[in-house]
Amino acid sequence: MSTDPASVAPLKIAVVGAGEMAQHHAASIRRLPHLGRVVAICDPSPSARARLLVVAPEAEQFETLGKALAARTVDLVHIVTPPATHAELTEQALRAGCHVYVEKPFVEDARTAAMLLSLAAERGLIVCAGHQLLFEPPSVLTRSLLPALGQIRHLESYFSFRVVPRNAEGSAPLRPDRQLIDILPHPVYTLLDFLARADGGDTTMEGLSVGPTGTLHALFRRGRASAVLVVTVEGRPVESYLRVVGTNGSIHADFVRSTVQRHLGPGSSGIDKLLAPYRLARQLVTTTTRAMAIRFFGRTRSYPGLVELFEAFYRSVREGKPSPVSGETILETVRVCEQIAGTLDRVLAAQPHDRPGPQTGPTVALTGGTGFLGKAVAASLIDRGYGVRVLARREPAGWDRVAGVEYVVADLGRSLAPGVLADCDTLLHCAAETAGGYPAHQLNSIDATRNVLEAAATAGVHQIVHMSSISVMAQPPLGGRVSESSPLERNSRELGPYAWGKTESEILAQRLAKDLGLGLRIIRPGAFVDYEHFDPPGLLGKRVGNVYVAIGSRRETLAVADIHFSARTLIWVMEHFAEAPPALHLMDPARPTKADLVQRLRSTNPDLRVVWLPRLILVPLSVLAVVAQKILRPRKPALNVAKTFARQRYDDRLIAELAPAIQAVSGPAPGARPGRAGSAGGPLAAAAAR
Repeated sequence: MSTDPASVAPLKIAVVGAGEMAQHHAASIRRLPHLGRVVAICDPSPSARARLLVVAPEAEQFETLGKALAARTVDLVHIVTPPATHAELTEQALRAGCHVYVEKPFVEDARTAAMLLSLAAERGLIVCAGHQLLFEPPSVLTRSLLPALGQIRHLESYFSFRVVPRNAEGSAPLRPDRQLIDILPHPVYTLLDFLARADGGDTTMEGLSVGPTGTLHALFRRGRASAVLVVTVEGRPVESYLRVVGTNGSIHADFVRSTVQRHLGPGSSGIDKLLAPYRLARQLVTTTTRAMAIRFFGRTRSYPGLVELFEAFYRSVREGKPSPVSGETILETVRVCEQIAGTLDRVLAAQPHDRPGPQTGPTVALTGGTGFLGKAVAASLIDRGYGVRVLARREPAGWDRVAGVEYVVADLGRSLAPGVLADCDTLLHCAAETAGGYPAHQLNSIDATRNVLEAAATAGVHQIVHMSSISVMAQPPLGGRVSESSPLERNSRELGPYAWGKTESEILAQRLAKDLGLGLRIIRPGAFVDYEHFDPPGLLGKRVGNVYVAIGSRRETLAVADIHFSARTLIWVMEHFAEAPPALHLMDPARPTKADLVQRLRSTNPDLRVVWLPRLILVPLSVLAVVAQKILRPRKPALNVAKTFARQRYDDRLIAELAPAIQAVSGPAPGARPGRAGSAGGPLAAAAAR
């Protein structure tokens, strides 16, 4: 007989790790006040503990789990730290007599998983892994429908996701291939759980193929049932689903939309084949509408299934029942993930990373070399015969590396080690924050510029090419045009964190170059685009579902910079440093109209509906938005949307004059070394002053 939750004291819980996922854990625990409460927060970062304390205000703070266990009684430990720390922390908690919940991935190898599960069994403790998808509504409903499905004959577990470029705090996350391994347990344990319900013997993996760019396929079999696992970082749209096929129909569980479509019955007659699409369409509309309504009215948190899993685990602990996620499931999931991770590592290690040709030029330092522009610049430099040293916040995945490039891990937001720029002739500074709020742009744009220029001065690097942005320029008087000599925007905070960070970075770069005796050339690009793989720039408009809202007039031109032309421009400025202009506005000399760009977007999105929002409507809407921001957030700067999307006219004569020479930058570089720093002179500099 189960115990009344209200009659037993809540479990005393310690949360180890105070990052974003720990916030979800603490919030979910608060929804189970009769079963558990957070009494300890463990994290070496005071600021991280302070953020988590907002969600769990009654908890005590500790730097480590050991200090928490020594200071107070703990019944259960939640481990929400990086995967490499899970094994040690789990063992520490178990030896202290605590039940343990471990976020996925449980641990990194099956041998360690088996040891921890054995230790828990010896001590009569319960271990649970973060398999919350099994407790989400789609899984629960699918399990309830299995009796009507007949015997399971086939399963498909599919997961496609976007790589996270940086964490919420702006710091570097796991590299892309490690993110794939980090997310892998979800589709694996979902598939294994339902495959275990098929008739037959043991589950075996009969085939595994891991591609060089983050897509894997695995084939499983259990008796007469087969299963396919597909996980990709490249596939779009983002999806997560499980399809179960039985002898009497099929079920499609969608974890992104939290819906289930079922096609039960043999479906072999002509009328069944005719009506089945309509039945499925009705289910899709009704279940999606219901799921969206629940999400809209706030009844679903960002991680559905987490509260339900916690509740099942806590009840198992209090009632002495087995864990809601069995040890066999945990061990088999770890074993499969370990095998896939090993195969992925071997595939990436086998990729050629050697220099494709001899180095004939000096070594160039490049920041932002793993980004959209940076990879194009690095590849072009290698083709020209230069040595390339990329400073990156993390080691790039194998599929993100450019052959022949030297990658050095360095956090530009902190002071750089003296040797990172040693033996470099030129620094191409392309790194900058592209998302997040003002603190992230302060750290990764402004502070990064200070640190990298000071390191360049210490290392004797005298040529700096600083990548700024066209967004730093002030709007000209009515009818005027913005040239390279026009003033910078004085109230850049009104344009948002990105423009503010870029403006302050350029001002700082100019001051430091003067103080430190560095040669500086500034490039101010428009919005980067890749015409070969077109993604619309933000200043064109915004996509909302299957509708694209384009801002302004169809006939307006937009300052965009093709990614390959931009890479050639940086290299041209580097190789002609002495004669290059102090500042250069980088944009397509034959600037496309907004209608041209929208048409290019529609060519790859034929079902997209385009709605044009004239400035006549945008301006009053922006005024109302500014007023609302000042009322709701009086201490924060108000973003002026109309100013952000304001039409600017640019004097593009200089870039048009240089374009033929820039386009000629291809293949091996000429024998001469890059031009040394000096005063900008010659006809090109004169053109910049016009």
